[in-house]
Amino acid sequence: MKVELRIHGVAGASPGSVLYPGSDKPGKLLEDGVSGGVGFYRPDPQPTPGWIRQAYVWGGLTSGSRTRALWLLLLPFALVNIAFFMTPHRIIDGKERSKPLRKTIDSLQRLFALSLTATALFGFTGVYLNILAWQSAHTPFGGPLSWLSTLNANDISLRLSLSSLIPALALSLMWLLSNRTWKHTDQIPVPQGAPPSNGPLLTRRRMWNGGPPVGRLRSLHVGFGFTLIATTLTLADPHPWLLTAEAIIGAAIVLTVALPQAATRKDPEAERERRLTAFCTSLRWAGLLVYVAALLVPLSGPGKQATPGALPGFDPMVESVFWTQIALMVVVAIGVAILARGHEDTSGDKRYGRALLGLAAPATMLIAWTYTAALAIGAAFIVAEMVGTPAFSRFQVPEAIVLPESFAWALYAVPIAVLMLIALALWLWLTYRRTARKTNDLISSHYPQPEHERVSKAWAAAALTDRAQAVFATIALTAIGTLILVGVILTTQMTTKPSPPLVLAGAIILIVFVIALMVVGYAAYRLPSLRRTVGVLWDISTFWPRATHPFAPPCYSERVIPELITRVNHLIADGNTVVLSGHSQGSVIAAAVVLQLDPAARPSTRLLTHGSPLRRLYARYFPTYFDMTTLREVQHATPWNNLYRNSDPIGGPVATDIDQAVWDPVSPPPDSPIRGHIDYYVDDEYRTALNSLTTP
Repeated sequence: MKVELRIHGVAGASPGSVLYPGSDKPGKLLEDGVSGGVGFYRPDPQPTPGWIRQAYVWGGLTSGSRTRALWLLLLPFALVNIAFFMTPHRIIDGKERSKPLRKTIDSLQRLFALSLTATALFGFTGVYLNILAWQSAHTPFGGPLSWLSTLNANDISLRLSLSSLIPALALSLMWLLSNRTWKHTDQIPVPQGAPPSNGPLLTRRRMWNGGPPVGRLRSLHVGFGFTLIATTLTLADPHPWLLTAEAIIGAAIVLTVALPQAATRKDPEAERERRLTAFCTSLRWAGLLVYVAALLVPLSGPGKQATPGALPGFDPMVESVFWTQIALMVVVAIGVAILARGHEDTSGDKRYGRALLGLAAPATMLIAWTYTAALAIGAAFIVAEMVGTPAFSRFQVPEAIVLPESFAWALYAVPIAVLMLIALALWLWLTYRRTARKTNDLISSHYPQPEHERVSKAWAAAALTDRAQAVFATIALTAIGTLILVGVILTTQMTTKPSPPLVLAGAIILIVFVIALMVVGYAAYRLPSLRRTVGVLWDISTFWPRATHPFAPPCYSERVIPELITRVNHLIADGNTVVLSGHSQGSVIAAAVVLQLDPAARPSTRLLTHGSPLRRLYARYFPTYFDMTTLREVQHATPWNNLYRNSDPIGGPVATDIDQAVWDPVSPPPDSPIRGHIDYYVDDEYRTALNSLTTP
């Protein structure tokens, strides 16, 4: 028998829409190994004689549960994790060169991910310890929070200790959620077999089973977070022995994160791996222990009042992390540029060359940093407004809530960034209009005159995707400009003060951004339709395993790929020929599954992709994992057909010998619907391509 195994794309498709596309009255659906809405479905009865149709539905892993809406707060961690897979490897004649440099960059990316955890925690400690606990004790203010200025005002140690429980609770919550998802996804075993040992990186079985290394990184980040909170407390009331312990634990964690073995996916049963895991676990508990000490030790002394100004040591800590992040991003960018320069670009098509000249990884790190800093600064400014008058110098506003001066210059850059984005949007609109007005020979030769304008607009809108790197570059350049601006001012200690109107505008924009994010998160929590839309972020970003940041949303592929491999092997063992039919993101999953299959199973497997971003997006932004060499490896492994439409903003061609363009809209008749990215299943070309794959 012939089995058509459909794998849907983004936005959480339903089983009915995959098995009965375009039907107002879908038939009966039967579940087969479904857990939590994720698994295999089949229609009853089978709609096509001679074929067994099945669907693998995985959307519930990214947009099913209400808690997925809270992942918006974890987006920076997901971005910094994606940056790891965007880093090009220097491949020459099929062999990796400059491997020590690449491993050094990997280590620096893990350290940057650790610094991002610090930035997120500074957002909590800045609000609860610096503003609410310390500064509000000596800053008179009214309103509903006026009680904060008098509550235990004569015992600042007690105020700080109680306030530190909030960031500690937030860290514990991330620890708990990361541990739960780690057990449910990262530790699912991949079916054993004998995939090619010297093939592309996607053939590696342990890539989709990251239990031990993700667990180690989680322990290190948790331990570092508790140590950071402890240090913030201790600097306000110094105890030399406690500061020494915090410094030793922090340094040990940083050095361990930098070790390649911390994230290497090797045999978890090896003695060396077990010892390293135990050491990371001990550092986690050491960080928690030193936090408990920093929480309790100051309470044993006499009560003291807070001194005017910011929390002692807080601003220098923020500035130290800021400079560390600048140094890490600069070195990573230089290293990636060297690797990208020496990487063989086998695309053969200038349209689909490497995005940003191979520098997508540092650009993504910049965007992750900008997002995290925006949340931290916006939250600090909102709370400062609620409890008093925010200022960046006590000499400007007496008895004000003092925020770090770097925040002022970051706010200064926000309206400038917004203006750049508006200009970019205008450029995209003009590009769309210009493209739509041009005479397209394909459209002119195939469609009647009345259809030209409608089709041209659809095709022009779809073509804007190829301008995505311009959007990417603009956001990254904005972040670079902010870094340079703040860095120069802090280094030279310029006496120039930020323009109050621009600072105010930046503060308002950030406040609106933070509030809008909360509103979207709440609405996504309540509305399944919006949750599926937001889930597109996770459909794309969480395809990749957690390689650098353990608090990133979990990788659904670590469940999806093992389950698909098991199902394909089972179907082939029963004597079936299996056609993996992947739409959109499902085509990326299907290609990864093909490379994971045993060579003995591949002759009974076929691949049909439609609306596929493999070449258009993945090969450009993830050149090490989805370059043309890898895509040719997929083509050599199994017969492959690829369908695409010029009206599709996501999918595109892969290779000329497997591609087939599908006309959209179908004409005649006039005014037929433009499907764009959806419902390739209903095209005549789909059924033709499916049958051709199984015809001798």
